[in-house]
Amino acid sequence: MKKSLMAVVLLGVFLLAACVHTDEQSQKTTGATAATVAQVAESSQGKITAGTTSTATETAVTTVATETPTTETTATTLRESRKKLLSVAPQIQEKWYFCAPTTVSMMLSTQGISVSQEQLAKEMGTYEPYGTHNRDAIRVLNQHLFGYPEPQAGQAGYRLATVTNASPDSEDMRLFKERVRKNIDDGYPLYYTFTISQIYPGKSGEHNVIGIGYELTPDGKDISAIYYLDSMTHVQDPTYGGLKKVTPEELLAAMVTCGEPNYAW
Repeated sequence: MKKSLMAVVLLGVFLLAACVHTDEQSQKTTGATAATVAQVAESSQGKITAGTTSTATETAVTTVATETPTTETTATTLRESRKKLLSVAPQIQEKWYFCAPTTVSMMLSTQGISVSQEQLAKEMGTYEPYGTHNRDAIRVLNQHLFGYPEPQAGQAGYRLATVTNASPDSEDMRLFKERVRKNIDDGYPLYYTFTISQIYPGKSGEHNVIGIGYELTPDGKDISAIYYLDSMTHVQDPTYGGLKKVTPEELLAAMVTCGEPNYAW
């Protein structure tokens, strides 16, 4: 009986130990499973998800890096397509009152004709302190370019136009824009005169510059900007040199106030 009882007790202890071991094993297995799931989850989040996030981020970054410049580039390209500038070798006037001879010298150079500022000043009768009369500047320009001082009806050549009304809807403005576009499209720069103080506040006098281009409105139907090269030393920009941009309205408003309110086309 004692032996039986002992056997039963031993069997119970064995079973109890087995139960405890099984529970611990179960807990360990469960813990290991949980750890494995956690690791997988971490792996999933840290590697797969991170990879996905990285890919998504890279895609987003790539998209931003691609789309933003593309948008800017497209806008710039469209703007550039509306702009037309002639290639002109810039000159700085050798004397402060040589703006007309310098302008004409640059105009001639666009057609492959080289004449010095000094030579042109003599031919134009340029003098200090006034400078040059527009009619003399254009007379000399035509002589060098076409072989005659003043074109007759039907002949090629530069003609002086006088501005009397600079309002945006005036006939003077309409003709000016039309002539600018035709000249530049044909490869011929223009000759502009303006009151310096209206373009460069704080400065005085009248001035001549070479018109080298224009920019159209987005719809391509009108001129929104005029480009010119200025030969004055003190208006040169470190980046753009003498290249300047004004609206047609600004230019004609500064032109109409001159003693000789002219442009040549």
